[in-house]
Amino acid sequence: MAQSEPDRLSEDDLLKGFDETAPSRGKLGGFFAVTIAASLFAWNTMFDLGAYHAVFYRTRHQLFVLSLVVLLGGLAMRRRAHINPWLLALFTPPLVLVLLQLVFPVNHSGAAIRVIAHVLVVATVAVSPFVLWVVARLLAPNYFTLPDRKTKLVVIGIVAVVALIGFAVGRLDDHFLTCEDFQVAGDDTPSNCVHIHRR
Repeated sequence: MAQSEPDRLSEDDLLKGFDETAPSRGKLGGFFAVTIAASLFAWNTMFDLGAYHAVFYRTRHQLFVLSLVVLLGGLAMRRRAHINPWLLALFTPPLVLVLLQLVFPVNHSGAAIRVIAHVLVVATVAVSPFVLWVVARLLAPNYFTLPDRKTKLVVIGIVAVVALIGFAVGRLDDHFLTCEDFQVAGDDTPSNCVHIHRR
């Protein structure tokens, strides 16, 4: 006997959020949670890179916040968890950079401070993959418990596709958005945006 439409919908895994009622499917909820969160971050970063040819200060500040939280959390939890001090040291370059700029503002710093800041920027870029890896382990543990390697690669593939599309949409923003769209959002207008003249 064929199932009615409401019965089929009630058994749909997407509508049920891949809940734990089906053990083999329960971990797929983690698949979507991780993929969606990573894709949103990748889209925003790559859209900005495509439209403005820059990584905005918000993204750099997010890296600072992530590093600060992991460093302070690691220090606070050092009696409850085994955390190597050298590991925590890798989270310090973005923090030292912000503290340096707090003491020596960008517009008032001398040549020596600018060199130190440049070295800290390079160090921050160098450790950022590691920082993001640790943060991913903390924020998205479901990714690391996905059923198999193929599923993990699918997550990476989907995020990469979203990032590439985000970059393309940012680069070709004049196909999707007007200068007025950026202005209403409170953003600077990219060099290639188009004005729509209304009568």
